[in-house]
Amino acid sequence: MAKYKYSALKDNNNIINGEIEASNPREAREKIRELGFLPTKIYLEQSNEINQNVDFDVDTKNVQINVSRLSLQEKIMFTSELEVLLSSGIPIIEALQSIANNTPKQKIKTVCEKIKDGILSGMTFAQALESFYGKVFGPVYTGLVKTGENAGELDVTLSRMLLLLRKQDRIKGQIINASIYPAILIIIMFGLLVLFSKVVFPAFMGVFAFNGAELPFLASMLVGICSFVEHFWWLIIIAIGAVCGAASSLFKNYQFKSKWDEFILNVPIVSDFIKYINLSNFLTVLHISYDAGLPIMSGLELSNGTVGNYSIKRKINKSLSMVRNGKSLTESFQCTDAIPHALLTMIATGEKSGTLGKMFHDAAEVIDKKVDMALEAMTKMFEPLLIVILGGVILFVAIAFYQMYIGMLGTLF
Repeated sequence: MAKYKYSALKDNNNIINGEIEASNPREAREKIRELGFLPTKIYLEQSNEINQNVDFDVDTKNVQINVSRLSLQEKIMFTSELEVLLSSGIPIIEALQSIANNTPKQKIKTVCEKIKDGILSGMTFAQALESFYGKVFGPVYTGLVKTGENAGELDVTLSRMLLLLRKQDRIKGQIINASIYPAILIIIMFGLLVLFSKVVFPAFMGVFAFNGAELPFLASMLVGICSFVEHFWWLIIIAIGAVCGAASSLFKNYQFKSKWDEFILNVPIVSDFIKYINLSNFLTVLHISYDAGLPIMSGLELSNGTVGNYSIKRKINKSLSMVRNGKSLTESFQCTDAIPHALLTMIATGEKSGTLGKMFHDAAEVIDKKVDMALEAMTKMFEPLLIVILGGVILFVAIAFYQMYIGMLGTLF
């Protein structure tokens, strides 16, 4: 085993130096992480610091893949590690190299290497990010990074971006958790159908066949449905794929999407969730961009890019036009009804007192609470509906079973 010297971050703040025994640089980094440190430099004891780059190149092998998408967790991981390193005073090149060497994700490794190569060729970090991975990170991320880098506070901007990414991850987790109970009910429903059609009913079918009697209508229907699924499951998969493909194409059509967004905002309870989740992203990005020093018009345009509902986006676009023509932010939002009236007072107070950034932050927190309440209300609405559907299926199976039982007794006497 060789003895490696290293520099590492302790408590995401202090840089420490030490040495550790390991068979290769990768094992050395793993041991350093087990100690609770984040390694930034690793090199053999007998080599100088220049040899460190050779170790890194051999370990990573410069393997780069085509990165067309990063998951939300991968974006959080990349942003979090980069923010920690930059806030500790580590130069951007070394920070990217450190992340590339230590990350277990090949996609993040490739992103770091590509951006690092772009910076070494003369680009800024924001230019390299937008040029190579603008579609991966999106205009909001790249726009805020550019603003933060121009202001000399890239680490602070990345910290603010983490708030947005973690908020999106939290909402996504809440939606998944809310879907678990309905998913369990659906599984129980299908399991019940399979149990009766493949196990219970066939036990009675022999009696009917022996006596030359026909199966009752409901029992015959249930057995036929399950038999069709068993023999033509591939056709069902193709049909589901075709429906999903058609729906995807329809939602890419502006006219259909616009009408759908307008319709969904008229559905009770669901409309509240859609409205609040769009405004949550809008106000959070508006707060981040304002604190980063972006002009209010640029911040509004950037924030509007996070709004997915066309009806809400049209209202905000009207507000943008009114602000551009000289109206105050409060007046513009009030005329278009783009923001709930409860939040307009906060924004008006911020405009008058010069604390608009704080009011954007407070408004975003209020909307986040509204999102939680709307999601809870929507869950409470769908759960009884699913229970009614499950009850209907059980009733259908029970009636079919009763008909078969009575019919079997009729064949015996």
